[in-house]
Amino acid sequence: MSVSVLPVSNLSFKRVDQDIQSNRNENKAFWWGVTAQSLATLLQTSQYSEEEQLYYLQWYQQWIAGSFGPAPVGGKPHYSSSFTYDGSPLEYSLNWKEKKKNGQTVRFTIEPSSLKSGTAADRLNQVAAKDLLTAMAKHIPGIDMVKFDLFLSEFRVPNDKADEILQKFPEHVPKLLVVTAFDLENGSIVLTKSGLSAGAKAYFNPVPKAIHMGTSTNAVVLDAVRKWSGPAGTYVASVEVLDGYLKTFSGDNVPIVFLLSNDCAPDSPATRAKVYVNTLANTLAKVKHAFDLGGRISGPMTEAGLEAIEDFWFHRFGLYSSDPDLENKEVLDAGARAAFVYEMRPVAEGEKEANIEVKLHMPASWLGQTDEQICKVLSTWFQKCGHADLAERYERDLKSTL
Repeated sequence: MSVSVLPVSNLSFKRVDQDIQSNRNENKAFWWGVTAQSLATLLQTSQYSEEEQLYYLQWYQQWIAGSFGPAPVGGKPHYSSSFTYDGSPLEYSLNWKEKKKNGQTVRFTIEPSSLKSGTAADRLNQVAAKDLLTAMAKHIPGIDMVKFDLFLSEFRVPNDKADEILQKFPEHVPKLLVVTAFDLENGSIVLTKSGLSAGAKAYFNPVPKAIHMGTSTNAVVLDAVRKWSGPAGTYVASVEVLDGYLKTFSGDNVPIVFLLSNDCAPDSPATRAKVYVNTLANTLAKVKHAFDLGGRISGPMTEAGLEAIEDFWFHRFGLYSSDPDLENKEVLDAGARAAFVYEMRPVAEGEKEANIEVKLHMPASWLGQTDEQICKVLSTWFQKCGHADLAERYERDLKSTL
């Protein structure tokens, strides 16, 4: 007689799945059924321990599956999220940490909703995210709402003006105010009596407030970040450096601030305010200029980032250091843009030196037009960087989550 041994994530999933099927909450059961298997697969392929897989699935069942509001009726959603292309309230991702032993962190972003979301009572869904995080903060270590509450107050708009604001929304901009995200740390979380901790973040869309106030998204975001002051200091020095850089542009070339994120954690020198900026980036020179803010920031981390960008640029676009006028060679359409994330950490009030770490988010379309093309670019890049195991299994792991 042969015995078939289920993969750990399948065992964990079946255990939690049995628990939720006995739960009489039909909305939670529906959302668990359509979203949780992908999480189980990602946890397994990213080599989470058995304990971590089981914990995160139980945590997801308890807090996340019930946060998406009413289940669809007759195939029609009660509230359709606009931050994903298909209206889903959930998007998974992987954070590849090159120098970490357990190098992949499973992450996801959600737009919580409720019975009121999208209705006259809460047209822009401004309440559900706060309700979820506030409830979690009472039970999960490390979630702090002070900074979230400040930024929500700065971005929130009167509900009786929501319809007027929505009519003025630019095309292709998600019609929402706030989403939340969670990093499920792999191999570095401590199991305590209170449970494991999942890093929580919030992302605020400045467009509603900019429309309501008749100002720019740049002003909405930077003014909000300037207002934070906590035990670890402020972000003022970093904001002024970024603002000075943005003001060197004019007309259609002005970089557009389109998102603000914060760590929902107690204030410390490590807690971040992250400003997302959409910038013209069709040449290596433009990308480098945005990355170091035109030379306004420097240091070993910035230099390493610039070197990594150049290496990947050569890899992706088939360039060589001997190419003439390499940095100004237009390898993308003139209007091509990328997202630069300026991660600010607090410094003591009155200090002039900025504390900014920069990340470059490339659109997937830069890597290819199909999943196969994108997988090839990334797999060969992983191979080139000495990560043969990840290169070999990347496409297979991706397919397993579909």
